[in-house]
Amino acid sequence: MAAGARRRRSELAVGFGAWCSEKDGVQASVEVTRPDSGLSSETVLLDVTSERGHQALVVRMPPSGDLLFPDYDLSRQARVQAALGATAIPVAEPLALENDPRWVGTPFLVMPRIAGRTLTNAPPYPAKGLLHDAAPEVQARVLDDMAQVLAQIHQLDVASLDLGALSGGGPTLAGMLDYWEDFLAWATADKAGKALYVLAIERLRATIPETSETCLLWGDPQLVNIVYDDDFQIAAVLDWEMATTGPPEVDLGWFLTLHEGACETAGTTLPGDPGRAAFVASYSEGLGRPVHDLAWFELFAHVRSGAIVLRIGELMAKAGVPNTWTEQVPQLRHVRRLLEGL
Repeated sequence: MAAGARRRRSELAVGFGAWCSEKDGVQASVEVTRPDSGLSSETVLLDVTSERGHQALVVRMPPSGDLLFPDYDLSRQARVQAALGATAIPVAEPLALENDPRWVGTPFLVMPRIAGRTLTNAPPYPAKGLLHDAAPEVQARVLDDMAQVLAQIHQLDVASLDLGALSGGGPTLAGMLDYWEDFLAWATADKAGKALYVLAIERLRATIPETSETCLLWGDPQLVNIVYDDDFQIAAVLDWEMATTGPPEVDLGWFLTLHEGACETAGTTLPGDPGRAAFVASYSEGLGRPVHDLAWFELFAHVRSGAIVLRIGELMAKAGVPNTWTEQVPQLRHVRRLLEGL
């Protein structure tokens, strides 16, 4: 299939219906809906009906076209979520990992659908939607809860978790820089577009912080990757596709840059947002130590998100969509700013 193409819902309904029927031993019918989701995976919702009742499921599949990441691995995602199921971190524990492509033409990961609500990046959550409409004190609590759950993830005993091999080049920062340098080489042939990011990786490599601390990294900590209940309590932490191991500031830098980027895109902040300093202070308290070298990790985050933007631009170009935006993204400006101080 071409980049950006998606599998037909009718065909998925037949395939997943047959899979559910064989798995459960009773005839099942399946209704498939497709939520808004990113380019890294194809996600569908299944409503399964049989004589045993109703099941609400979520299924993740590899993209049907070109990949956003060079090392997509559903089994890795399943291992991380299964390991976290034994901890206090709320996740959707995998129900099944199906590697046989005969059902829907590809492997897939099945999870329970966690009841609740999620935020969006389009439109950006600071400008419109559930959190924008919430009271300022609720907005402040949501951000503080994010700081605390991030710290809780980072305090897990990573050696006791059955994670297997992860992606991202961790646990060392040098290995991570190698991974993202290779990612840039693979992601796009646009040498001019990636030149600044290549330069930034060289500068990051020359100024690597001295740290041997290793924890489980969520990989993509964002408010949009959390399911909230009706009281805006965290019901589940989602999207472990980029999970790796390394220093906790890797995740902290990613959250701060993407959250502040969402506010920049929206042209506004949330009235209850206490700001970066308060978030970092809350996170540090939960982690049990001060954070360090935050400017380095912030630059690293902008390089990684900028590299992903370039890959998205490459995929859109393959799909026939003109590239009019990858040179306008804020990552470029922030990389230039941070390079001046590093």
